[in-house]
Amino acid sequence: MLPPRKPFELPTSVTIRFYPEPNVSGKVTAHALDFDLASTADTKEEALKKIRLSIRSYVEYGFLQGWAEDIRYSAPAKFWPPEGTKLETIEPITIMHRDLLVYSESSLANADRETHFVAQHA
Repeated sequence: MLPPRKPFELPTSVTIRFYPEPNVSGKVTAHALDFDLASTADTKEEALKKIRLSIRSYVEYGFLQGWAEDIRYSAPAKFWPPEGTKLETIEPITIMHRDLLVYSESSLANADRETHFVAQHA
């Protein structure tokens, strides 16, 4: 007998890390850790725009295809920021009429932005 199916639960937040692409000069990668999705672009802003679209498209398509149990696939622990890392809260992503809070962590210089202390990811 198969175990009962769990209803799909959209996470309440997503953590995105930004880092310079090591093998491509001038490129920035945005990595959505809760779904293990990545996008690369010329700037942090472009990478963020691409990863936001990727997250929304990935979740909506997976849900419509009946893949609810497989949508949430977190990145391996080595990619997550250490506990206690300061994370920035940015504009939420709306998926299926729900807001997904977005936290970002960046190894890119950005001293002008306000950061919030988050002890653990959701």
